[in-house]
Formats: sequence, C-alpha cells, structure tokens
Amino acid sequence: MTHLSSPLFERMLEQIEAMPVVDCHEHMMGPAGRPEYKEPIAALVHGYVLSDLWSAAFGVTGRDVNRLADPDVSTDDKWPLFERLWHATEHTAYARVTKLLLKSVYGQDTITRETLDRIAERLSAQDEAAYFRTIDQAGIQALLVDVLGWLPKGLGSFLDGSTTFPDKWRPLISLPQMHPTALNWGTITSVGALADMHITSLDEYVEAVSVVFERCIERGVVGIKDQSAYGRSLTYDLVCQADAERLFNRVLVDPRNNLGWPEGKPLSDYLFHAFMRLARDFDLPVQLHTGHMAGIRNRVDKTNAAQLTSVLELHQEVHFDLFHGNWPYLGDLLFLGKNYPNVSLDCCWLHIIDPPYAVELLKRSVYTLPHTKVHGFGGDYGDVPEYVVGHLQIARQNIACALTDLIETGWLNEEQALSLAEDWLFNNPNRFFGLKLERV
Repeated sequence: MTHLSSPLFERMLEQIEAMPVVDCHEHMMGPAGRPEYKEPIAALVHGYVLSDLWSAAFGVTGRDVNRLADPDVSTDDKWPLFERLWHATEHTAYARVTKLLLKSVYGQDTITRETLDRIAERLSAQDEAAYFRTIDQAGIQALLVDVLGWLPKGLGSFLDGSTTFPDKWRPLISLPQMHPTALNWGTITSVGALADMHITSLDEYVEAVSVVFERCIERGVVGIKDQSAYGRSLTYDLVCQADAERLFNRVLVDPRNNLGWPEGKPLSDYLFHAFMRLARDFDLPVQLHTGHMAGIRNRVDKTNAAQLTSVLELHQEVHFDLFHGNWPYLGDLLFLGKNYPNVSLDCCWLHIIDPPYAVELLKRSVYTLPHTKVHGFGGDYGDVPEYVVGHLQIARQNIACALTDLIETGWLNEEQALSLAEDWLFNNPNRFFGLKLERV
C-alpha cells in the first residue's frame, strides 16, 4: 500500500474505478430487506465492524456490545461504551468502510456525540431509489446473492415465484439448509415438502434435493453456496452409504431423535459428496467458505482450504470458487489454485479483512497461476448497499496497488495490468458463473 500518491497508481486507479464489476458474494435481498435504522450508532455498526468492537470489549458483556446494534436503545445510553470501543477500533479495515460511509452518505469526517445527531437527521432519507442508485453508480452489473436460506417466507416462496429479486440479483442455493451439521426431522420434512415428496430413505432424501436443485435452476439460480465451515471442519471423508444410512434412519424412524455433532459427521460428509455429484450433473459452480469467519471465538484451523484437497481431486468436473482468500492461509490457497484446474480464488470480503494480504494475494496469484482463475470482489454485506460500495472502493485501491507493484517491477506493462483488472472484476466471474453479461 505504498503507492497511494504515485502518478502510476492514480492513473491505474482512475481506470479501474471506471470498470464494470460482478459482485461475487452478497447477502442482500433487495430494498425490502434493508434495515430501517432510526438510531445512528446502530446504522454505523452494521456489518463487520461490530466484530472489531467485540474484540476490543474485554471485560464487557456480549449483551452490552450487542446493544450497540439495537435500534431501540437510545444513543445517549450507547455513547459511553461506543466511544471507548470505537476509539480502540477506528483504524481497522472494517472501520474504514464505516468512515467512508460516514463521509459519503452523512457528510461527516469524525464520530462525535454531536455528529451522531446530524446523522440521525439523515437516516430517513434512504429510499428504494437511493438503494439502486448506490449500486448502479458503483458500476456493479450483477450481484451473486446467498439469501435463499434466510427468506422470511422460506425457500418455497422463491420456488413458487412469490418471492422475487431485482434484475441484477443472481441467487445461489444455500447448501447448509440441505445438509446441516445437526440433522433433525424438521430438515428432512422441509426438504421433502419443497420437492413434493414424502421421504422414507436416504436415497429419497438425495432425490428430493435433486428436485429442489432443478426447480431452483428454473427460477434463475446460478450456483451453490456452502458455508458449513462455520460449524464443522472442511475435511469431508468418503463414507459408505450403509454407514450414512444408519445415522439417517435413526432420525427418520423417530421425529424426537436429533443427530448432533460430531456424531453426525459421517452423514454430513456423505451428503456433501452426494450434492457435489448433483452440482456436476446440473453444471452448477460451488462457492465454499474458507478461512476467516464472521464474529469472534471460532477456530480458523478447521476452515483452511487445504483440507478440501481430496474433494477437489475427487470432484474434478465441479468448478469450485474458494472464498475469502483463505485468510490467513495464503500459500495453501495459491497451491490449490495452481494445481487444480477446477479451482478459482475468490477475494470476496478479503479486502476489508486484511488489505495488505489482499494485495499480496493478487500479486502472487499473477506469478503462480492463470489470472483467469481470480475473482476480484464480493462485498459480503447485508442490505445496506453503501457498505458494499465502501468495500468496493477499498478493493479497487488494493487492485491498483497490486498492479502498480507488478508494473514497477517490470512484470507487466500498463495495458496488461488493466486487462487483468478487468478480468478479475468482471470477465472471470461473468464466464465462471455463466452470467452472459455484456460490458456496459
């Protein structure tokens, strides 16, 4: 990040900012899902910065920190704790997004008790037109959204057409709702209902998921997203069907039986591999969470993408999009991208987890693997598009920094570097997910 005032960097950034973008990962349902913030601190701690506030809150209860995001708690009640925690965290990359929003949306340079009152006055100005205008002005031409597992009316409302999304939205199947780490009768019956089936065996359950996949594709789904790494390791063993079936039948035979973790790992493993075969058969790319997780107090060692090696070797006809730069396991991710033709590297979220790491990953990816295997941006936010745009601003700076380094070392010329930037931000994900977008 040493080029922020160099003429070459500024020239690169100016052209990168004009490039179209495929946003590879969001949790946005559309304007109807936008939180109605009436209290300024709740608006400012939306998303990941709350995790940094938690991290700084030694000796403070989680309940007290969570109250900062509660719009029904008054600003005066929140201010003493927020002031202390914000002072400790305001220089993180998560907080940088908040600062960008603070300036661009609210016209404020700093957070004081007085500026919070001015922010409160402007919160009601955000409407549906502003929501879409924010996305359009950033040059985002499509958003890949993982929301089907959290629809207020359930996945069935998407399948029957009663829940729809804006034109730029491209939904993905949320896989954990089909193979949760803790299987229960409710999961089996809900999947059966979506497929109009009464399930009496493990084979029928997989068949029902296949029907759900097919119906999702008919409704415009472009891939699968699996974030099971939050609740389990990424080591998926090959399990005999008989072993998986014994566990499945235990739940099937009695609705009161629940299959917990780690007891249920063999069944979860079996189902994952079965669903990867469906991904192959339906030609659906698969996005997998790897590396860092949202929130605090989780074990990142279980999410290292290196544990997926056997999956990548076995399912060679499935395209895998590995998330978040596998932070902090950079070398392992580069190895997977270099060695497996069916693997792409996705920088979603990464640019605000660790900006220098993102720059390093982009630079080293040019040295180590085909540049067509990198997807440059995904905001990974909920329905506040201003945060997405702030993240994209940082991502474009990181891309400009990486390419400026590569030009200055003589590895690339400017024309080549700009071509890579356009591939990372638009062409690669457009092709990988079969979006068929025309460059605007």
